[in-house]
Amino acid sequence: MNRRTTLLAVAEVPLWWAALTALWLVFVTTVDPLELAVGAGAALLGALAARAARRAVTGR
Repeated sequence: MNRRTTLLAVAEVPLWWAALTALWLVFVTTVDPLELAVGAGAALLGALAARAARRAVTGR
């Protein structure tokens, strides 16, 4: 892995996390701290799964 691909791989997870957290907030009617924490945690798991799935499909 060169420096550019490493940087792209590191940047991919936070981008997925931000997108999934925003999607969570769209579907939640009342945002309280507990729901925000649960949503952020679930989004992190989803981001890691999306990264792993993309890596498995593309082989990179």
